[in-house]
Amino acid sequence: MKIFIPYVPNGIQRQDLLALVQKAIKPSWFFPFGSGATVAKCNLIRILDVDTGGIEYHGLIDVYPEKAATKVIRHLDGKELNGQKISARNWVDRTLIIGGRKNLPEGIHACKRRRNLEISVA
Repeated sequence: MKIFIPYVPNGIQRQDLLALVQKAIKPSWFFPFGSGATVAKCNLIRILDVDTGGIEYHGLIDVYPEKAATKVIRHLDGKELNGQKISARNWVDRTLIIGGRKNLPEGIHACKRRRNLEISVA
């Protein structure tokens, strides 16, 4: 399951994000043996809005199995990272196009996509 962490604080590196997620998988109160959870990917996405010059960073992490990912979301949501509260949620791919129409998740009626973005993955 993909976990989305929007608006990661400036100065955070991919390794910092990975360490935060791994700590959520194996909190200190767990027994020392493995939980069976795996971080398959951890990416930091940099988005430059060409029109305004604004830069945003977002985290996208693959955690398996799904049950462990749900626990990670609960653990990370509302935590502080570099003095800033972060949120964590299940990633929703809003770019699916089926039959010429965007197939948005249930309850979402419009896509908030902005134009003129440069996206890079670290």
